[in-house]
Amino acid sequence: MALTLKYQGRQRERNDNGFSTTMVWTGTQEECEAFAAEAAPGDHGEEGTLDSVRIYQDGGNIWNVERRYRTDQNGNYTNKPNIVYGKKSAQLHGGMLSMPLESNKNYRTNWNYYLAAAPSVSAVPAWWETAKDTILSNADAQKYRWVKSPSECPQDNSGMWRTIKDPKYPGLNSYDIATYTITETAKFNSAKAAGTMIAGKLNQLGRPTEDFGLTPSGYNWKCDSAEVSYNGGDWFANLTWTRSGDNKGWIPEIYGGIS
Repeated sequence: MALTLKYQGRQRERNDNGFSTTMVWTGTQEECEAFAAEAAPGDHGEEGTLDSVRIYQDGGNIWNVERRYRTDQNGNYTNKPNIVYGKKSAQLHGGMLSMPLESNKNYRTNWNYYLAAAPSVSAVPAWWETAKDTILSNADAQKYRWVKSPSECPQDNSGMWRTIKDPKYPGLNSYDIATYTITETAKFNSAKAAGTMIAGKLNQLGRPTEDFGLTPSGYNWKCDSAEVSYNGGDWFANLTWTRSGDNKGWIPEIYGGIS
């Protein structure tokens, strides 16, 4: 008896997650078992990603093998988190990351600095609007200073300097940008094995196993959270990676690890 597709042995369903296709073949027990062993859940085939395989007896010496496949709403392969011991699954989150104000591409020094001037100077220079750092020419340095606070105004032979322009955004030293975090989770059968996964990772550079295609050139990842928990049957290890705020990346000399 050769393995054949069962009469009316093909079903197709659609739900909120995509499409599900079920196919059933008929044969002997040996044929069905051999066919079932040819593919494992997670493998890709013409009908999509294999979701499950089931073998059952239909009566007498007639057995069935059932394969269930899934695709997304567009007919593309899907990937479920892996729940095998030691294998990592991943979750992607969007969030905010605080960055130094000076790293903003539109930054101007007058955002968060006062402009101080010598006692005899009252004119505001044109470069107050456009300056991107606190560096002044030798000539301008005789008349002006960028200071973070009026208390930093210098005093020289001409007298006490004073501020002539306040910052546009006083007290603002950082801004938020949108970035991504990825949390990796793996299941283990012992606390030691779970601890091994997270050991030495916290606040170090690295890269999640699955980055969802979100590592453009220059960007890198830093581990910002590591934990182990027990659910009464298994141990779970979690690592959370945060993508750098810009393509300058997290600095290896500061954090260490592999970028």
